[in-house]
Amino acid sequence: ARGVTPAQAAEGVLRQRHAAERAEGGPTAAQVVGGLTGAAECGLPALADERLTELAAVLPASGTLPELLAGLDLLDRLDAGHLPGSGLPDATAVPDATATARAARTAHAAELLTSAAVRQVDGLAGSEDPEDARALLELAQRADRVGGIRLTDALTRLAADGTPLIAAAAGAVRVLTGHEEAESFGGRVASWVDGAVDSTSRAALTARLTGVLTVAGPLLTVGIGALDPLLHRVVELDDTAFLARLPALRGGFDTLSPAARDRLLDTVEERLGERVDTLDGDDPVELALRTTADLAARELLAGLGLPVPPPVDDGGSPPSPGRPAATRPGRDAAPDTTASDAPDATASAEATSVP
Repeated sequence: ARGVTPAQAAEGVLRQRHAAERAEGGPTAAQVVGGLTGAAECGLPALADERLTELAAVLPASGTLPELLAGLDLLDRLDAGHLPGSGLPDATAVPDATATARAARTAHAAELLTSAAVRQVDGLAGSEDPEDARALLELAQRADRVGGIRLTDALTRLAADGTPLIAAAAGAVRVLTGHEEAESFGGRVASWVDGAVDSTSRAALTARLTGVLTVAGPLLTVGIGALDPLLHRVVELDDTAFLARLPALRGGFDTLSPAARDRLLDTVEERLGERVDTLDGDDPVELALRTTADLAARELLAGLGLPVPPPVDDGGSPPSPGRPAATRPGRDAAPDTTASDAPDATASAEATSVP
């Protein structure tokens, strides 16, 4: 019904699908990418040429940044000869004139898509989506050959005028692409922790850390200068300051994957020279201070009329040090769970559990 050979049948299906898209007012950017992918995967160079021409016309005019990046990924696969319909020879073959012309058209389409993506960067200024931060990093890694100057200018504007999340992500991208010194950016990141003194600035801290760690989170484990000040500042906070910022810090570190958090914990333990789960565990003075803080927290919870579970009687073993029997902290109770004269070692130990 659609062709005598499998290739004819596949081409018939794809052309029928394309006709239906045009009848509905399309194809859309996503449909163009899907059509070129289908033609290439089915090993149909002639149809892939047609869809490549369509992609170069439609995607720069109407594609979103994620769609443009998807198109660039596809062009990379075509250029590398990873799809049978690319029409490009393998690395051991001598390219003919047709293959050379097709490679040139693919490169030209990639330039058009990259330029269009760079033009869309300014539109991210109001974004609060971590996916846009990831797209910004991917685009920066691609735009060295085309649009690099325009992208650098756009990143500067984003870092100055964007939302906390996208501004921080743009700053991290500038460091990764060599347009800003890691040390100066690291000092700015540490200042965000210092400035988180009220609910508004703490919400901004969460957004900024999310933007930075979405882009540069894996670099926490290799000691890059841009993120070292952040680790040092968190570890050096006293107990009261740390507890006040803890929810904001946790929110920012939530963007890291579980594997990245494990690697970060290993890095922190390496810096401390001991394991976090045993830090100060046998120090009687430290245990006494934690117990005093636990009892103070228990009294405060009881004074606020909150339910306080009775201590668990397991044959004489007291509740675990550092964790009050009442494990349902109130919003107002958290800062008071630590005595003002408690040593900084407690905050240092807890800081390592932020991820």
